[in-house]
Amino acid sequence: MPASSPQALALGEPAAVLLLAPGAGTLLAADAGARGLAGGRGLPRTLEDFRVAAGLPAGTVWQAASAGRPVLGELLAGDLWCSADVVPGRDEVVVVLAPVDRAHASAGGVSVVAAAPGAALSAVREGRFVVDAVDGAWTRTTGVAAGDVEHRPAHHLLRTRDQRALGELDRALASAEPVSLTVLDQRADGSDFLHHVRTVPLLDRAGAVCHVLTWHSDVTRRTAADRTAGARLDVLTRLDAGVGDAVDGPRDPGTPPAPPDADRVLQDVARVLGDQLVAGALVVRARERSGRTDLEVVAAHGKRLHALLGRRLSRGRAAAPDPLLDACTRELTDLADVPDEPGSVAAWLHGMCTDSDHPGAAATGTSALAVPLRGQQEVLGLLVVCPHPTGLAPQDRAVVVGAAARTALLLENARLHAREHDLAETLQRSLLPDAAGLVGIDGLDVWTFYAPNADHSQVGGDWYDVLPAPADGGGSAVAGIVVGDVVGHDVEAAAAMGQIRSVVRSAAHDVDDPGSVLMRVDQLAGGLGIGRMASLVYATLQRLDDGGWEMAWSSAGHLPPLLRRGAGGGSPAGHRVEVLSEATGTLVGLGERPRPTRERALSPGDVLVLYTDGLIETRSRPMRDGLEVLVEVLARSSARDAAGIGEELLAGLGETPEDDTAIVVVRVPEESERDGEPLPTADTPRRRRWQLPSEPSSIGKARHATLRACAVWGLDCGPRAEIVVSELVANAVLHGWGTIGLRLFDLEGHLRIEVEDDSPEQPQLVDARPDGGGGHGMRLVASLGRWGSTPTRRGKIVWVEISTGEDRA
Repeated sequence: MPASSPQALALGEPAAVLLLAPGAGTLLAADAGARGLAGGRGLPRTLEDFRVAAGLPAGTVWQAASAGRPVLGELLAGDLWCSADVVPGRDEVVVVLAPVDRAHASAGGVSVVAAAPGAALSAVREGRFVVDAVDGAWTRTTGVAAGDVEHRPAHHLLRTRDQRALGELDRALASAEPVSLTVLDQRADGSDFLHHVRTVPLLDRAGAVCHVLTWHSDVTRRTAADRTAGARLDVLTRLDAGVGDAVDGPRDPGTPPAPPDADRVLQDVARVLGDQLVAGALVVRARERSGRTDLEVVAAHGKRLHALLGRRLSRGRAAAPDPLLDACTRELTDLADVPDEPGSVAAWLHGMCTDSDHPGAAATGTSALAVPLRGQQEVLGLLVVCPHPTGLAPQDRAVVVGAAARTALLLENARLHAREHDLAETLQRSLLPDAAGLVGIDGLDVWTFYAPNADHSQVGGDWYDVLPAPADGGGSAVAGIVVGDVVGHDVEAAAAMGQIRSVVRSAAHDVDDPGSVLMRVDQLAGGLGIGRMASLVYATLQRLDDGGWEMAWSSAGHLPPLLRRGAGGGSPAGHRVEVLSEATGTLVGLGERPRPTRERALSPGDVLVLYTDGLIETRSRPMRDGLEVLVEVLARSSARDAAGIGEELLAGLGETPEDDTAIVVVRVPEESERDGEPLPTADTPRRRRWQLPSEPSSIGKARHATLRACAVWGLDCGPRAEIVVSELVANAVLHGWGTIGLRLFDLEGHLRIEVEDDSPEQPQLVDARPDGGGGHGMRLVASLGRWGSTPTRRGKIVWVEISTGEDRA
């Protein structure tokens, strides 16, 4: 090519923008890109200092700009285009570095022409942005002469009178980050055009925005093909954003990772496709359970398709191979082309979509299309789309296949995350003690509680332990209570928790004094090489000869126990609460050192509360404030039993903790309770909850807890509730798995009983066996009250409502 032939260069977004005072080339301001090129250590003193710091090659443009001379542009090594413009009427020069998207110029005297959008420089004057200068490209874009906008407020860069658009421009100018907006504007001749504005804020040496460089483009001449391509790209971009956040977690490194909210993102996938590409979309998830494949519509968007949410199909493993679940391709499959075999997945989907989609689908030949969502080893589900009557273009088919690949990645990640979380949670719960609060410490009322965080996204190292006094220990026997928290939220934290819990139990077996126990724990933890630090508080409870109790405790950097005195220490504002902040030392794992022990005498009605930080700390509530709330709630609690006090604490500090939470509440019974008198009826939180291990002994514990709750509430349905709880918990032990949850709710006129386990199998009424070996339980339950079952994320809840014959309205 002759040297005289000009060559066009397309410039990308500016890599750096600098504002300098000519002469010595002193830099006055720069954008974030320039500061990043210079190493991010602040604004260099001169333009030459910036060039050296950024590692840019020397050139005549630097000397010209420093001397205050304009430079139309110079192509630097590395495909960087550098230009300099003098600000009219002001002793300032603007230097812009932009990457070249396409450059064919060779070395030598080849002349080039750079195609760049129009530019305008606005400065902060008396608290508002005023236009200092615009270039010729801006005038060609808008048709407005430079003199009509220079030295005027920056909103004159737009001729539109749309106040919303002008407000968007003002907000973009005031932002410390680059902002892009497109508005419908008017040229000087009155014609409309789509005006795209990109703002680049320039910060002075103090870090304040002092100037804003705006780039202006006419984007009206986009062709229909460009718009279609942009729509397809927007679909994939939106899918990437949603799926990427779910798979990779938050981009803010200070935000803890959360589990992928798969159902929400799947619904987003269906909505994006249904809004921008097809008439409607479904996402079907497949799960292998108990020898069969269950398929469920978990996301739907489009005309009447939302009614299909929750539709299910179950296929046994012995069924014939299905062309959708067993195919080895990711390509779209037309459901009308698949053999219509009764019971097949294709027939099920085709029937649903034909009934629910637009009536003309069959006539136009645009039946539903399906793409298998394939994981590493199996089909995880299906993406089904219903095209518009005009059909699906080849480029649109590629987008649907791409959407299917992203959806499959989400499902695979969600499945792996769920497996990891279930493993860690199972490990953690297996290391927690059984529901010691239901067994209790002889002579005391004890309630325990553990809950993972609200998102079920993390498994941590919170734990509790209740060590009843040995049965042969006599009057001097000592019971122990431990509450602790291992640093971290992962499987390692749960494993470390199990090790430390075992170490505490071992030390407590040999030594009674809490301080000595913690010193022994320090020694054993160091010998085992446990790689996580932990906080814990260990307390002992010993019955005295006079019938009273003495408490001793020592803390390894844990939150202080709370001791609420009984009626004798009360006041009009509530009971007196002591924050036992004494006897505190360093965390376990920070070396061996003496551990202090402190004691308190306990009287009838006194309440002791041990807890972890998940109870009191949230993102919006600091730990210190949460502790004050906990003290206030405990002081005002009116419950007459440990379980009721625990419910009031949970209600007062939030039902859905943001972190793992462990609580132990110990109450010294009143004298009347020791004499066997019935508990006085109390207007306390009308609900109770317990957690039970999946073992036969839990049946008796659940019955005991139910009778006690009915006594506290003054209900005469205790015997019937005891039968129901016994049957439901027995079924959960025999036929379910995982930790069993027992919850009681005293509602208007009836007692609601809920038993939760991790098995998805729903209970059924069956005929009693002739040999009397089974079939009676649920029929007996059904005869005592109204019952039902609700599926959960992990399993199911079986509930029964028993009439109490009361009306407190």
